[in-house]
Amino acid sequence: MGAKFKVAVVGNGMIANAAHIPAWKDIPDKVEIVAVADNREQASKETAERYGIPGCYTDYREMLEKVKPDIVSVCTPNCYHKEVAIAALKAGANVLCEKPISTSEANAKEMYKTAEECGKVLYVSQTMRFSQSVIAAKKFYDEGLIGRAYYIEANSIRRRGIPKWGFFHMKEHNAAGPGYDLGVHIVDSLLWIMGSPKVLAASGAAYTEFGDQDEGLVESLAESGAPIGLFTPRKYDYREFDVEDFIAGFIRLEGGATMILKTSWAINAPEDGGASYIAGTKGGIKLSPKAELITNLAGYQLNSSIKLPQGPQVAFSGHYDATKQFIAVLEGKEEILVKKEQVLNVIRTLDALYASSESGKEVVI
Repeated sequence: MGAKFKVAVVGNGMIANAAHIPAWKDIPDKVEIVAVADNREQASKETAERYGIPGCYTDYREMLEKVKPDIVSVCTPNCYHKEVAIAALKAGANVLCEKPISTSEANAKEMYKTAEECGKVLYVSQTMRFSQSVIAAKKFYDEGLIGRAYYIEANSIRRRGIPKWGFFHMKEHNAAGPGYDLGVHIVDSLLWIMGSPKVLAASGAAYTEFGDQDEGLVESLAESGAPIGLFTPRKYDYREFDVEDFIAGFIRLEGGATMILKTSWAINAPEDGGASYIAGTKGGIKLSPKAELITNLAGYQLNSSIKLPQGPQVAFSGHYDATKQFIAVLEGKEEILVKKEQVLNVIRTLDALYASSESGKEVVI
């Protein structure tokens, strides 16, 4: 067996501690985490101690120079993905970047251009593609059981689930709210199921109705995206909240299909109204809360529950699959699952939704 890949993790908040680091630790025969970096000294120090990681830095550029990692996990707030990823690529590392890839299509293109020029792999962590319901839906679609898809609902609804740590709620650092946090996953996975049709136009409306106030509610960390708790959280202040807490959109796809998007951190609506599904000419597929195939059989309408295989019972299991796939790509054993044009298709869709919300008009892409 060859030498292990040296991994470094930039940004030592919740997603690094709960997802990236445990996922890398799960393949010790392939990788070794050699360093972590965060501009908060306490966060980097505690993360290094928690996982027995030898290198601990507050300046990721110093870390890149001294450690020379083969792989860098970018786990910073969204607005810093481009800066860190490009620095890592230029330093000779391959990059696993948290979603969304960045805060605009222009940034994303620059990141991919740098990866190509450096001969490195840029892998975006669209981990919902590894969900068993999404994998089953793609198989049914590819085998023609759905027919031609013409209407899609892309929903990811939290009744109350604002991430009250880090910088999620601040436009300066994260650029947007649940559209970037949740919407990017559901839009990506549904487009992927359908073979990644191009998005032609989008109309969106973003709202901030609850995030900028203290409702005094008893809330759950798990429901806000931190199922195994928090590590070195930044003190939360609702008065800093300046992103949306709900965004809705109407998206036109090539071939005539349309997609409705609804995603929230806070809304007075039932969470069970957040089912995502694809309606086709031969059948339909529902992804949540329970996977179902919707079709007709022997003259009867039929909704069939899909028995899905049980994956590992861990938080953020998709990250475990993503890191394994990333290593297989670097070893030349697999083709990259999350492709450049697919990622650009999703980020330009989000660009259009937010631009439409500001202008009050549909944006043609």
